[in-house]
Amino acid sequence: MPFKMPPRSAPPAGQGETFWRNGFFYLSAVMAALALVDFDAGRLAHGLGDTGIACLMLSLMTQFPFVRAIVAASKQAKPREALLRELQRLKEANPWGDRLSFAGWVLLAASLVLRAIGID
Repeated sequence: MPFKMPPRSAPPAGQGETFWRNGFFYLSAVMAALALVDFDAGRLAHGLGDTGIACLMLSLMTQFPFVRAIVAASKQAKPREALLRELQRLKEANPWGDRLSFAGWVLLAASLVLRAIGID
């Protein structure tokens, strides 16, 4: 049985959204590379912080359809329930986004704690 893509309720991405998605993707790759350099140099706190930022950037890539739905709702006066349904649909379509965001915040907090106690 062939795989079928679920129907998209949101309009296709525009040039601005594609630019920001690509930007977050490439910046997250740069931050991951910086984290590897920091870990290799023995800077644990800096490496954890850079890894956290990379995770947050990757998790932001899944948020653009929801932002698009908010903008469309403000133009069409959609009810709040429609926005909540769209948010739930996006969470179901990208369950890794919330987990990646949580991991990013935890890594950033761990980096802050390590820096506060004097570990570089």
